[in-house]
Amino acid sequence: MNSLIFLVVVCIIYYCINHYFPDKIEERYHYYFGGFVIVYCIILYFLTFESEFMFKIFKNVYETSNQPLYSFNASQSNADFFYQQNPNHNIKDNLAIQQGYRCQSCNNLMMKQDVNNYLLKYKTPLQHGGPNDISNLGLVCPTCFSFSQ
Repeated sequence: MNSLIFLVVVCIIYYCINHYFPDKIEERYHYYFGGFVIVYCIILYFLTFESEFMFKIFKNVYETSNQPLYSFNASQSNADFFYQQNPNHNIKDNLAIQQGYRCQSCNNLMMKQDVNNYLLKYKTPLQHGGPNDISNLGLVCPTCFSFSQ
């Protein structure tokens, strides 16, 4: 209600200025003022009757403004999109947890920080009929990997 009263007061002030000083206001300012009133009414309508829609818009603007414009780490800036496009991005971590942080071949312990140095190897090679999925993969240490080659 206050916003409608504000709009009426602004229109009355504009009318009085236009009525008493008609030579001070150019014709293009009438178009500007009319555009202002129309945009103000549209925004007022959306804020009053479409509050959920406006909440989503303002939430998206807020979240977008809090993210960096450019990011070299896609997993942090657009996490949902990144995980959707790369479902196995942390496959070595998952395999290490499944194997109890041990090498698949020699059963030596692997350190959590060294998981990325370990190599993926098929349990049953593809050429011998092994399936091409995560259940057929294992982590082996670089030494075991070089011996199996």
